[in-house]
Amino acid sequence: MARPAHRRVSRVVLLDENDRFLLLLTASPRLQIPVVRWLTPGGGVEDHESHAEGAIRELFEETGLRVDSVGEPIWSIEGQSIFNDGHVQSTYSEYFVVRTTSFELTNENWMDNEFVDITDVRWWTVEELQSSGEKYSPEPLLEVIQLAIERSRTN
Repeated sequence: MARPAHRRVSRVVLLDENDRFLLLLTASPRLQIPVVRWLTPGGGVEDHESHAEGAIRELFEETGLRVDSVGEPIWSIEGQSIFNDGHVQSTYSEYFVVRTTSFELTNENWMDNEFVDITDVRWWTVEELQSSGEKYSPEPLLEVIQLAIERSRTN
């Protein structure tokens, strides 16, 4: 399957009752420069979906959590990926925030590549991620998490 020149992405800052957030440790072996980093749940938005619809679907597929709404996006970013075969893909990502109670994620809805790409899952606090030395993406993830915490308290 050919990769499109542009990919729309939705990501969810999933917060529990103690302001911990769920991240997935991913490897990207198909990229020219493989990166191992922690990401929020999410992924590609299908052609027929809005970003919010993609976020709801991806959240269910990657965690097993069903939600009816993710509200309005709290942040967005543009970027690009360069694949091993030289293909360059631009990306536009929207981030949403969802509050839930802590739960054990299920991988029963993962796609085959996610069993390869996702190597760990855990709930973090801002302080734990700040002091961990772990790589995460995007670079301002901690600021996005703080924004998500603030926005979720006012809604």
